[in-house]
Amino acid sequence: MRAVEPPVADPADDPRTIPDASPDPPDLTAPPPISPTVQAISDASRTFFKYGNRYGMVPVHRAGLAAWLGNPLTGWQCLVTTIGRRSGLERHTPLGYIVADGAAWVMAGYGPATLWYRNVVDDPRVTLLLPARPPIAALATEVRDPSVRARIIPALARSMALPGAMIGCLPLTATDERILACVPFVPLVRIAPADGSALPVGPDDPGGHGWVWRQVFVVGVSVLGVRALRRMLRG
Repeated sequence: MRAVEPPVADPADDPRTIPDASPDPPDLTAPPPISPTVQAISDASRTFFKYGNRYGMVPVHRAGLAAWLGNPLTGWQCLVTTIGRRSGLERHTPLGYIVADGAAWVMAGYGPATLWYRNVVDDPRVTLLLPARPPIAALATEVRDPSVRARIIPALARSMALPGAMIGCLPLTATDERILACVPFVPLVRIAPADGSALPVGPDDPGGHGWVWRQVFVVGVSVLGVRALRRMLRG
């Protein structure tokens, strides 16, 4: 009599079998080729932001004054502190951001070669400083899910207001599709509190109204100052 071979068990039915991981996220598109002139402009802008941030914006953020700068015309910024992958020293970078889904979201505007992004790839532990809030120990994670990018990036680009035009279009008037077409090579990074808590949206974040009274106060003080100066000059 011919022996009957036992059926081959499906590995998926074995509770000891570890299920396959979810598919790898799609790769980002390679940065488009650029002319020597555009490359020179890009290099110059990097140098400008390097020193402008170091001696201008970073001190403003660390002094707790960033909430006075955010508005729908100039956009909003947070301060992200990474650990240098070579130096091991803290590196501070002001970035446009939004708060959504319990986390802050930022983009590496110069693509995968962006220095702070390379630091995050090496060590995801960062310190996040949002306007009018204390520093937050956080973890930075790149998100490549196309549906998330399609939902977050347009809102993020628009929160940068006029400076957001550096992506290649004016986000305030561009469609979502146009914005996404400008940044297929730009990493999107989610920064969430390291303790696992959800990050709430604050009044001084993009979409909040904390900027209204601050700007009214600044304009009022400026007007009074100009009037006082005129009286002094006339006297």
